[in-house]
Amino acid sequence: MKYEINPKYVKSIDLKLIPYRQHNAINGSAFFGRDVHDIRVVHWVTSTRSDGRIWKVYNVTLNFCDILENKYNKLIVVTEAVVRRIIEAIPQLPQHCPFKKDTEYSLTNFYLEEEIMPVFVPNMKFETAFNMMSNKEYFFKLLLTARVESKIGQRNVKQSSKNPK
Repeated sequence: MKYEINPKYVKSIDLKLIPYRQHNAINGSAFFGRDVHDIRVVHWVTSTRSDGRIWKVYNVTLNFCDILENKYNKLIVVTEAVVRRIIEAIPQLPQHCPFKKDTEYSLTNFYLEEEIMPVFVPNMKFETAFNMMSNKEYFFKLLLTARVESKIGQRNVKQSSKNPK
């Protein structure tokens, strides 16, 4: 896990990757140095193909303020699940923008359950970025490397064991 902040917006941030319930989870907190309006999230996922080429799984930009106010309904399934989990995991988040100056926003034992991944996703190692910006300037960039296990084989095995021939 790597992250960067823009001190023009973020006063301080502390993030740690910790083991939690057989997952790697994130603990952390952040304080903004000013009220932050007009928040956009840029979320992308890439993976490396067997031939070494980079595969862009997706790249999407979302209006985070609209998501907070439940005005956004055009999300990619995985991105929507990630954003909703983040909103649920940070009780201090307001129901609408701005993020307030000198308010602590904390995240404890945050991880994503395998169930949010669509069934067709193959076994893969991937990189994901979760970047936040305001007024066309990045104020937070997070880069993670992760792995997902396919559900297809697991579901086929479960189904075939229920219906012996």
